[in-house]
Amino acid sequence: MHRAGPTVNFLAHVVVAQRVEGDSPAVALGAALPDLATIAGCRFDHDRLTADLRRGVACHHRADSGFHADRGFLTGAAAIRSAAVAHGLAPGPSRAVGHVGWELLLDGTLLDQPPAVDGFLAAMAGAADVAPALAPTDRDRWSALVDSVETDQWWRHYDDPAFVADRLYGMVRRRPRLAFDAGDVPLVAGLLAAAQPAVAGAADATIDAVTARLRRAPAA
Repeated sequence: MHRAGPTVNFLAHVVVAQRVEGDSPAVALGAALPDLATIAGCRFDHDRLTADLRRGVACHHRADSGFHADRGFLTGAAAIRSAAVAHGLAPGPSRAVGHVGWELLLDGTLLDQPPAVDGFLAAMAGAADVAPALAPTDRDRWSALVDSVETDQWWRHYDDPAFVADRLYGMVRRRPRLAFDAGDVPLVAGLLAAAQPAVAGAADATIDAVTARLRRAPAA
């Protein structure tokens, strides 16, 4: 069974998958799946996914490797982390705010781009295809996430630093090394608001660089 990693920039993964793998909604869903599974708190059995979903998951992991080595991301996340430490957050929470905060703001820059939003919604239309690869105890969690993506559409608020800060708090509050106090949420929102223009300025170059890296080194 596969537990997804900590990254959460699923809109960016959809965009990269579209550019590298084509317009298959199933592949795009696979590219978003590790992040969505993290959010839902689900495990999935990679071997029980369809071929297109597996292809998307592979694209996700290759994209993460390129993204986490990208200079724009590394510089931007480090700047947020340094600012957080300077404002009194402990090193662990500061790393989380820098890393995940930058990723969520990156997805926020894609909300006005139809290929990203339409591609994600088209991918989620096939979300039921993931269920056979989930543990039976996780299927309700997956269904609840899919419903919230379609009805609440909380992901459309990733361009709002206050929303991102609150989301970050929820993500890390049960992880002692990364958690920050609820009282620090406004501080984190301010740090993210200050960083938002730099993230927007680096977004296109970062996604272009990750796409180019994957095209140069196609999957085996």
